[in-house]
Amino acid sequence: MKKTFILVALCLCIIGSINAQNSFQDARTKAAQRAKTMTKEEHDAYNKHFNARQVNINPNIPIGGNTKSDVATKGVTLPDNVWYPGEWEEVEAIVVTWPYECFAAENPNWYASPLVEGIAELYSYGAQGWVTQGYGPYVGVLDTVSDMYPVFMNLIDAIQEGSQVWINLWYAEDTVTIKNFMARKGKPLTNYRFIISSGNAFWYRDCGPICFYYGDQDSVAMLDIEYYPGRALDDYLPIHISEQMGIPNYITTVEWEGGNCLLDGAGFLATSDAIYAANADRYGQITWDGQDINTLNYTNKTPLSKQALRDSLSYLLNLRKISVLPALKYDGGTGHIDLYADMWDENSFVFSAFPEACSNWADYKTTAKNIDSLCSYVSIHNDNYKKQYIPFPKMDNGNDFTSQVTYNSRYTRTYSNHTFVNDIIVQPVFSNVVNNEPTAEWDKAAMDVLRKAYPGYRIFPIDVRSFDGLGGAIHCITKQIPAQNPIRILHHAITGDANKYNKQIPITATITNRSGIASATCYWRLEGEENWQSVALTANGNDFSGTIDLSEVSYYDGVRIQYYVSATSNNGKTITKPMTAPEGYYNFYIGIVGINDAENNQDFGNFFPNPTNSIANIEINTNEPALYNVSIINTMGQIVHSSSVNIEGSILYQIDTQKLNSGIYTVVFASEGKQISRRLIVY
Repeated sequence: MKKTFILVALCLCIIGSINAQNSFQDARTKAAQRAKTMTKEEHDAYNKHFNARQVNINPNIPIGGNTKSDVATKGVTLPDNVWYPGEWEEVEAIVVTWPYECFAAENPNWYASPLVEGIAELYSYGAQGWVTQGYGPYVGVLDTVSDMYPVFMNLIDAIQEGSQVWINLWYAEDTVTIKNFMARKGKPLTNYRFIISSGNAFWYRDCGPICFYYGDQDSVAMLDIEYYPGRALDDYLPIHISEQMGIPNYITTVEWEGGNCLLDGAGFLATSDAIYAANADRYGQITWDGQDINTLNYTNKTPLSKQALRDSLSYLLNLRKISVLPALKYDGGTGHIDLYADMWDENSFVFSAFPEACSNWADYKTTAKNIDSLCSYVSIHNDNYKKQYIPFPKMDNGNDFTSQVTYNSRYTRTYSNHTFVNDIIVQPVFSNVVNNEPTAEWDKAAMDVLRKAYPGYRIFPIDVRSFDGLGGAIHCITKQIPAQNPIRILHHAITGDANKYNKQIPITATITNRSGIASATCYWRLEGEENWQSVALTANGNDFSGTIDLSEVSYYDGVRIQYYVSATSNNGKTITKPMTAPEGYYNFYIGIVGINDAENNQDFGNFFPNPTNSIANIEINTNEPALYNVSIINTMGQIVHSSSVNIEGSILYQIDTQKLNSGIYTVVFASEGKQISRRLIVY
């Protein structure tokens, strides 16, 4: 009789499990049907409401009695030799998620905002807007119908060109659906891995792990920062990734978002003061006991002072310097630095420049001051950071934004919010993409500038207009997983005017790998030459050095030199700096500025108007007919435009500056040993 009872009980358990599974699948089927009938207005309203990037404390959920430590690093003992790579360095993979739309499990006409595993806040939507309908179970369905999914589809396809793409899905059964869907769209998955982890939204830059290397073997580990309150499922993603990778995960109570973290790969952090507000309240992450909905609560945390927060970050990130900058006022509510600042190596920032039409905006002034602050700091090479500018996007009609309110409420566009994938940049654009190029002329012109700012990178543009108003783009929905067995190259790049080195150009680099470095080489050539010359770099421990000898080169040639550094480890791996070499390279010039008393040459006038943002004119009056080569050179020593002009007698020479970034340029007129340079300022 006892055995019979056990068998019956077991059968009832199996039947109950099957019924529960059938009920879940039935709910997902109904939810998927509901998603297909949603109007564009409903999809847009859903994304703006449930994927908003602002902390929204639910007043109906109390703060619990359990209190977190007032020391954010308590219990976190980091290993030795910690270093965090820059985003431009080699990666193994990029983590993304596929967007989901959520519905009440028992009523597909209600929408759901997941709180914790299995429980969501439920809403109805209508003429009166969003109305809360309490709490209950929910189901998520893959978004394959709204304007949002093409961004993720094209993103995944672009990433797998440069690395493995790790796709986070909420349910294991969705792996087959995504593989079939991508194949039907002509973008089959070929270089991928799935991570199964429930989520809240798709902003994986913010909640994903900040990976670092440690120890003599440059092993990979994760720093698991706390995502903001209300997104407990996203906050759990690093744990799932670390479990599947089998690597350490160091959990801290610092509340921070990855989009507000810009590291130079050598111990310098730039962030905004939004981090202070995030750690000044008592609201931690949402928790519950898994059974009783009345146990939902926010963890009670102890607020961190500004100094305690800075100390915590300095320890956790092994920093030599931290810069906490004023957050922008109108950035979609994020306070994130990645909306206007980026780096492409440890020497140089690349900034999005607000156009002059926005000069009365509060954020125009804030970014200008922040840029000055960042460039006043000293890099790991004991030199001020260099800077370049990239354009600011326009409205769909090609016009500049008319007001700060218009930009903030509907757009929050930026070209800075892209992602490095080894030698690829996945780039947000704001017009239809055909044959890997945006179709709007202003968008296309911006890509030309980006290719010059990031030399050698293959750029994959993605139309992200469906993200307008959400406060982010490509960078915000991706997260790097660094490569195994890294070769680390820290190199003080020689750029711009190199006349001070008197034709003996010093090339130095600190290069490390867990197996040691077998060889390091500098490759260089004169601009216009096809073949590269090589200079073997001599080792002194981890420091390597050599010299580019230009003693046979005439100063009066106005020579421009291109070069890159290559290193091979003892275990057979080779890496270049820049990573895109030889297609991408550093460059400098000699013999261009201050030669032949150029500024006092009376045959050439000065540019007018100067500064300008349209046409710049210069009067040239010479009795000696000659063909002049004209080069426009930015502060990085990069030639952004070249042409030629026959000059005889008096002419008015014009330059159209509308395709140039804001900045200071040197315009060089060179002819048979004679060079004249003039300064031109573009705003």
